[in-house]
Amino acid sequence: MLKPLITTLVALVILGAWAGPAWAHGRSGEADVRFAQTIAGMEITVVVRASLQVPAPLQVDVVAHAPGRGGRIDLAIRPVEGGRSSSGMVRVEAGSPGMYPVVLSVDRVGPHELEVRAGGERSVLPFAVLVPQTPLWEVVVYAAFACAAVALVGALVSAALSRRLAAAGFAGGVVVATVVAFTAGLLSPWFAPMVPEGAPPASRDVMLGRPNAQPVIAVLPGEPGPGSEFRLRVELFDGSTGGPVDDLVEHHAALSHLVVTNQDGSYFHHVHPIRTAPGTYEVRLRAQEQGRHWVYAEFERADAGGQLVTGEFTVGGPKQAADGVPTVTGAASGGVPVTAPAQPEAGRPVTVTLDTGVASLQPWLGMAGHLVVRSQDGGFLGHVHEARSMVPGSQRVPDESVAAYAPKLEFTFSFPRPGRYLMWIQYAKNYEIVTVPHVVEVRGTP
Repeated sequence: MLKPLITTLVALVILGAWAGPAWAHGRSGEADVRFAQTIAGMEITVVVRASLQVPAPLQVDVVAHAPGRGGRIDLAIRPVEGGRSSSGMVRVEAGSPGMYPVVLSVDRVGPHELEVRAGGERSVLPFAVLVPQTPLWEVVVYAAFACAAVALVGALVSAALSRRLAAAGFAGGVVVATVVAFTAGLLSPWFAPMVPEGAPPASRDVMLGRPNAQPVIAVLPGEPGPGSEFRLRVELFDGSTGGPVDDLVEHHAALSHLVVTNQDGSYFHHVHPIRTAPGTYEVRLRAQEQGRHWVYAEFERADAGGQLVTGEFTVGGPKQAADGVPTVTGAASGGVPVTAPAQPEAGRPVTVTLDTGVASLQPWLGMAGHLVVRSQDGGFLGHVHEARSMVPGSQRVPDESVAAYAPKLEFTFSFPRPGRYLMWIQYAKNYEIVTVPHVVEVRGTP
């Protein structure tokens, strides 16, 4: 009789270790915070590692995907309401993609600001320091385990002393405690998740939702010339109050994503602007081709879901003839994407496969790869992730330092209508971002 009880207790210990994550605006208390940033000519991801307790040291990793000329990056973390600030710096080597760590510190949970400075640019990124709390069902399970263990020892001692009545009572306690632990473990998926310490309080917006942000997209100067540097600015306003939208949350490892292309696709940038003021995001780019350019901004408001907004600008000078074959301004390598079926049809799923020729790939923006698709006329933009690297929201995002993905990338996409589409596949190879362009003709569905 004792052997089955012991086996059951061991199984329940393993079951109890599966503590569900606690979510706050889509982030668990055990999740790292990631901010992709395009700053000072560098494409970096700042990773703030999760804290299991506070006060404590805070590990911060700066992942340089496109270090450019490199340089010093200053980082500072400060609580929004009182408390002590902490600062540090890393020096990114020119032409050396990789991970650059620094250790800061925090002395309290709750809302904080991460300040990133480099090359005369400054970005202030809001986030919350969270500490996970033990779920109620886990407390019940472990308490029941403890009671069962005590009762089991009492039953063994009583049996050794030939005290049958006491032994029977302790044995009954073992059974009851085991049943309680087993029941709590089985019902754990139905327990409300524990809100991590430091998470913002729930508000009525969770139930009512928030309106879409209204964008103002502009370039400074208003019409840059070929080869000149310009600033692309995205300002977001609340549709109901008219005030700046300053409640963006981490969305695929960034507060906002920008895709900038010209008409024929020969100019392509997937960048992550810095937050220069509440509701204002900017990035410095260099014009290359004359003519019309499209801007697509993707972001997510807290309790409002994702949103895609668009704009456009013109690079001055005479227009050049377009050959319709997209190229890229950054690194490009790898094989040629293959679609299945070979002749895609509008409205039907298409599999896009790319053999990178790399033994193992690292994640970028939480995924093994990204597929960006734009219609020839610029009226449509699609963005999907590599299918086999997508993980449920309850799982931890893979670490950027781990090269664990297979050489082949696979995407599933449905083109909305017939026509010519430009596509770019992006992935990380030894921390460096690789972009592979392609063109596909989509026919109508018979």
